[in-house]
Amino acid sequence: SNIGDDLPALKAANLVIEGGIIGYESDMKSGGSGIGYLGIATYGEYRMDQVTVNLRAVDVRTGQIVLSVTTSKTIFSHEISASVFRYIAYQDLLELESGYTNNEPVNVAIMSAIDSAVIHMVVDGIRRGLWQPADKAQLNNPVLKRYAGQTIEIL
Repeated sequence: SNIGDDLPALKAANLVIEGGIIGYESDMKSGGSGIGYLGIATYGEYRMDQVTVNLRAVDVRTGQIVLSVTTSKTIFSHEISASVFRYIAYQDLLELESGYTNNEPVNVAIMSAIDSAVIHMVVDGIRRGLWQPADKAQLNNPVLKRYAGQTIEIL
């Protein structure tokens, strides 16, 4: 059956939101420390990556970029390990290693950067008078207020 008759015509949009990931920097910062004595050691390491996202609001009638927002999110990974390497008798060697690693999922960081860019775009558009919420009470929304007080920092 044809359901096309039941659907109303699409309204033309004056703005299109476009963008994507514009950068992924790995090992922006890394380091660690450790200590060992008489074959017993412990150490920790960390690594920081960064994903950068750009969103643009484009006027489809003129092609003009009305608003552009760039945000970034740090992706943090760390490892903690301990080891024992020791002779317990003349030819008996004890070797033991244990560790823990935590890696922030990259897809979660990307979604966080996109979410942040969208909220910054909404807040910046309200600030510039490009759009307003349907309910003026939403201007007191805690999320909008928090983002309105932030500046976007790209490392």
